[in-house]
Amino acid sequence: MRIEGLGKRFVVNELRHPGRLSELLGALLALPFRSRARDTASGPAPESIWAIKDVSFEVQPGQVLGVIGRNGSGKSTLLKILARITSPTEGNAILGGRVGALLEVGTGFHPDLSGRQNILLNGTMLGMTPREIQGCEEAIIDFAEIGDFIDTPVKHYSSGMFMRLAFAVAAHLDAEIMLVDEVLAVGDAAFQDKCKDKIREIASSGRTILFTSHDMEAIARICGSAIVLDRGRIVYQGAVSGAVDRYRADMQALRPLAPAVPAA
Repeated sequence: MRIEGLGKRFVVNELRHPGRLSELLGALLALPFRSRARDTASGPAPESIWAIKDVSFEVQPGQVLGVIGRNGSGKSTLLKILARITSPTEGNAILGGRVGALLEVGTGFHPDLSGRQNILLNGTMLGMTPREIQGCEEAIIDFAEIGDFIDTPVKHYSSGMFMRLAFAVAAHLDAEIMLVDEVLAVGDAAFQDKCKDKIREIASSGRTILFTSHDMEAIARICGSAIVLDRGRIVYQGAVSGAVDRYRADMQALRPLAPAVPAA
């Protein structure tokens, strides 16, 4: 995986929030004309923000890279670009292989399909043949620990059951690159440990993993190196211990001071 100068810009305040339905409809109808007017006349440009900017790094096969940073630093945007969910505004992301993404509980699952049918759906989206999917289906079901519910529509699953199946599918289907974003915060401690062990097993087989979490213990246990994002830019890249120290220092700087205790 090679990331070169990646950036993603979002336009904000393009459409204000009218108070009435009639104002909303009027604003929607006027939007194309306002856009053309900006092309032919000078005027205030819409506000924009860069979710990530000038992000560059490489990840070798078999490497587990931690991506950490405070909320709003651009972690999820980066992974969504790599998963082809959204396109970058600038830069390139060169990925050498199929990508299995576990970004949010439910991503890539159809709620009206059963767990077994969603395994087939996800495998097909990765380009696997039905025979390849069938070959790992039982391993997925065993790992997910959902028993007889595998043939129940997933919209009836609890969040824990959903997460277990989603992780099992992403971990067992044949993808050379695996993107994991904060999903290990769901589920009991025993299953979280099971997932962490599976991630290390996947990495030892030569697959590449990007792992995002606010759990610094998990980052230190799973990852071989890490990057720290702050306001969309890489502010640290290197050893996990240094990344964790930088993250904790940044979070400490944001923490408000405790109020002084008045003297007795």
